[in-house]
Amino acid sequence: MIREKGVSYYCNLASPFVLDEEALKYIDYDLDIKVFPDGEKRLLDVDEYELHSKLMQYPNNIDYILKENVKILVDWINNGKGPFSKGYVDIWYNRYKQLSHK
Repeated sequence: MIREKGVSYYCNLASPFVLDEEALKYIDYDLDIKVFPDGEKRLLDVDEYELHSKLMQYPNNIDYILKENVKILVDWINNGKGPFSKGYVDIWYNRYKQLSHK
């Protein structure tokens, strides 16, 4: 989100998508990372993830993959990589304004 105080992010960890004749499908694993304009990061919904991982019997490799990807995502955030770079936000926000004539 782009606000007067700065840019914040909400990152949802999910499976890769599958597109079939019905719909675009994916699994939302409940884990989310919220990044605030001041750089503070919060890992959200860990309790939901733990509950659903037991109920849905996530295999150990899925748990490992998700935890490793949380680390990778935090590294990207900390290093301003990809969508977490100022330049990326500026480019795509300007593109949005061009397309929406704002």
